[in-house]
Amino acid sequence: MRYFCRLEYDGTRFGGWQYQPNCTGVQQILEETLAVVLRLPCPVTAAGRTDAGVHARGQGVHFDAADEIDTASVMVSLNGLLPPDIAVYGLKAVRDDFHARYSAVSRIYKYYFSEKKSPLLFKRVWPVYYRIDWSRVEHEMKSLIGVHDFTAVCSSGSDSDNKECRISNVSLSCQENGIKVFTIEANRFIYKMVRSLVGTLVDIGRGRISDSMESIIFSKDRNRAGETAPACGLTLEWVSYPLGDSL
Repeated sequence: MRYFCRLEYDGTRFGGWQYQPNCTGVQQILEETLAVVLRLPCPVTAAGRTDAGVHARGQGVHFDAADEIDTASVMVSLNGLLPPDIAVYGLKAVRDDFHARYSAVSRIYKYYFSEKKSPLLFKRVWPVYYRIDWSRVEHEMKSLIGVHDFTAVCSSGSDSDNKECRISNVSLSCQENGIKVFTIEANRFIYKMVRSLVGTLVDIGRGRISDSMESIIFSKDRNRAGETAPACGLTLEWVSYPLGDSL
């Protein structure tokens, strides 16, 4: 039978989601823990691969079990064995053809900025000390909506030839503690796309880049985009699935 669950994790100490030769990935920890609880090897598939240092609040994961499991009991056992920086929730049975990655209809990422040094948020936000024209940043963000080829903000190392993504929503908000939050939702994202977009928007807002975001995207030239923002400020907020799946 196939099962689905959500995963929340602090990515600070991990080398990303997937297995890495010289460091520990979240996938490795989850699979090892599942193998102990279910007493069988249990490969897992995620909705997306987060990079080293990137966090997740609503990562989607599926796995197959040979027999029906008591989801409530298994979830308690998993969370008891998993390290403090990984948690499982929402474990439930799904149809056999469900796929955590390919059944997903959209992903939401949030990127967190702080304009002051905040030790309590260390490894959670990007402390930006530049003077930034945030109104210009918000103006430039609007050009991201729609279907575009995002080659200009794809880092080297991408294993996908298709660089086209459909952005359905972007916003910039400010929390009560002064933290600014950039939110972006799309059907898919390419390698380091969100961090490259964030870095480019910051460089535009601080006057380091005079080009518009629209012209940069249209150019398909990575050299015209800005720096890649640090991983610590990025969180995979949620992965959405068709309404019929109720996930």
